[in-house]
Amino acid sequence: MARRESIAPLKLVFLVEGDTEKAFLETLIPRVLGPKVVVRVIRVGPKVAFSSTYYEAAQFLHAGYASIFVLLDADTNIRSAIDLQKRQLVQVYRRYGLQDHVQIHFAVPMLEAWLLAGHRAHPERSTDPKRDLARLIGSDSDDAIQKLTAELSLDVARSRSRSFDAFLRDLEAFAPSKARRAS
Repeated sequence: MARRESIAPLKLVFLVEGDTEKAFLETLIPRVLGPKVVVRVIRVGPKVAFSSTYYEAAQFLHAGYASIFVLLDADTNIRSAIDLQKRQLVQVYRRYGLQDHVQIHFAVPMLEAWLLAGHRAHPERSTDPKRDLARLIGSDSDDAIQKLTAELSLDVARSRSRSFDAFLRDLEAFAPSKARRAS
């Protein structure tokens, strides 16, 4: 009888600013990639702290993680400002030879707009997505964020938010073929 070799599960790390992003990703990732993917979501803190995450990224890659996703709020919808923020972070990872293993994404203007995208058009134009989301769901607790994420129509949200669509495209590149079922 032939011996079956076990295949190591896919391992991904997500570096995020806060608890909302953490709750969102911990619910979204299994929907997109399936339940067998090993996911670590690390809350880094404010945006300025991300310029020093290259060391952690290198450690995770050395430990066998396939990729590092960096997810931040853009805090703007001005494309040139977003591009500048991204270039600055890319430079950090490039300096240490990590750029091919790090996916940098900005939620425009912030992650709450991605959740709004399931409920209204043009969420990236919102001047205060946190307020608009609180009006919609009544709370921004982790439980409420996870519930909203679990119910989010990914097809609708990605059609209304370019930044969410770009994030999902990069994420789906890591999906085992059978896990491509999220929508």
